[in-house]
Amino acid sequence: MTRNCRFLLLILSLIFFSDLFRGQNQTNFNESSQFEEIHQEIITAKNRDQAFAFCKKYIDLAKKEDNPQELLNGYESASGMANDSIGLKYGDSILNLAIKLKDQVAIGNSYYTIATRSLMLSDYKKASEFSVIAYDYYLTQKPEEVVKSIFTIAKLKSLINEDEAAQKLLNEQYQNLKKNLTPPNNKLWYRFYLTSLIMTNAKLQKHKENELLIKESYNFDKTNKEISLSNYQAIFADAYNDFYMKNYTSAIQKINLATDMMGKTNIEVSENINFLLAQCYWKTGKIDKAFPIFEKIKNNFLKTKRTSLAFRPAFDFFTEYYKKNGTTEQQLASLNNLLEFDKFEKDVKNYVQLKLKDFDDKHKTKEQALSEDEQKFSDWLSIAIISLSSIGLAYFVYRKLKANKKKADLKVVEIQKTPTEIPQPKHNRDEIQETSDGTEIDYSLYRPINKLTVDQILASMKNFESSFGFLEQDLKLTTLAQKMNTNEKYLSKVIKIYKGKTFNSYLTDLRFEYLDEKLITDSQFRNQKIKDISSKLGFGSPEFFATAFKDKYGKSPKEFFGSN
Repeated sequence: MTRNCRFLLLILSLIFFSDLFRGQNQTNFNESSQFEEIHQEIITAKNRDQAFAFCKKYIDLAKKEDNPQELLNGYESASGMANDSIGLKYGDSILNLAIKLKDQVAIGNSYYTIATRSLMLSDYKKASEFSVIAYDYYLTQKPEEVVKSIFTIAKLKSLINEDEAAQKLLNEQYQNLKKNLTPPNNKLWYRFYLTSLIMTNAKLQKHKENELLIKESYNFDKTNKEISLSNYQAIFADAYNDFYMKNYTSAIQKINLATDMMGKTNIEVSENINFLLAQCYWKTGKIDKAFPIFEKIKNNFLKTKRTSLAFRPAFDFFTEYYKKNGTTEQQLASLNNLLEFDKFEKDVKNYVQLKLKDFDDKHKTKEQALSEDEQKFSDWLSIAIISLSSIGLAYFVYRKLKANKKKADLKVVEIQKTPTEIPQPKHNRDEIQETSDGTEIDYSLYRPINKLTVDQILASMKNFESSFGFLEQDLKLTTLAQKMNTNEKYLSKVIKIYKGKTFNSYLTDLRFEYLDEKLITDSQFRNQKIKDISSKLGFGSPEFFATAFKDKYGKSPKEFFGSN
């Protein structure tokens, strides 16, 4: 998945942003009608570029009014409207601001945004890491949103040739979404999953299954005109299926139809679509048409050292082409390019497989839990049936004996028969409610660090603060991490999330808190030389102390302490 999802990401962003605003308290809009006006401009924009321009306008207004919540809304909207590289930066902005606001929903969405943007940019290492974090977050905090992260994970699995696993994930979510298409977002995700399922089935040669899915995809487009601008997806999926059935001419016709539709709606034709078209040309002997497309893909990889893992046939094409038509030098160059791609592919696959293992374990555990629940229910049902059968048999014997006794008694005296009410077991009709201990799951913020590591770092930080370890001169993050028996990456992340600060800000704030206390409790402390005060507070130089002091107190140390 590269640029072919961009337009759909725009649609999703518009709907998500619209829902985000509707979900907020209406008084937020009343505070500034300007935000509402710009919001309406965003969701009614004619194209993506115009919508992005309105997003930047929204962000500028939020900064001007110093409104962090509206700024977060603006970042989230802009992350969907911007191009891939800029959108990725907005994902980082969302994460940084969400951590400061302690907004866990926004934190989870930021992980997802970074994952999808990285996938579009073929940064599969980052995409796999952040998609697993997003899944972990959604699983514990917002289970209904796992549909987003699972889609990215399924795409990654397909790219590393784990197509059976990808097909299973896609089919699970497709079936779930098919049952509930009422929410607008569900319709779009249903479309994503349906077309991706068709393409994965095609790779697995499940063409019989695809016959029904392709018809379903076209029928969905006919009955859902509100998202008809993305109809090209169904056609492209159909073409993809044709390619794997070796119906290359039909595939070319459908690809050209899809690209024509994209051109009419100003949607950029993706590399994936052009790549499939080039493969069809290659298979039908139209080498002159395939060559420039493959060459563009090859040159892009050699320049950036990054491309889609699905593009390996482009490099096979050149080794075959130059073997027949090229010089020895061209043959060697094409072979080296293929080897370089293979090295890149192996490195990425190993990394992605390692990162997705955490997801596999959690997803497998979830499936096992469901299986165990089903088994428990089956066992319980068997026991219940046996128990009821035993009770029924005992009751039958009891009634038989009682009837015989009555028959004998009737020979002596006639007994007036009266209906007997059989006592029914008492049922607890009180409604069973789900309960929660109210504990907020904060550890989703620290992923991928595990809970025990976070606990250890937090305990070390508490000891560091209480023992005034921050007064050590020129203390570095690496040094402190070593003292806490952890690494600087983990320590920096925990400080950023737990304190909402960078390491330097955390250290500086501790030192000035100490200074404030000393000025109150030690009357002689302020009479020292400024360089001595700077040294006792742990600052590496009086100059750095002076800069930090002015940022904190609004005046220089000389202005505050005098000329000492």
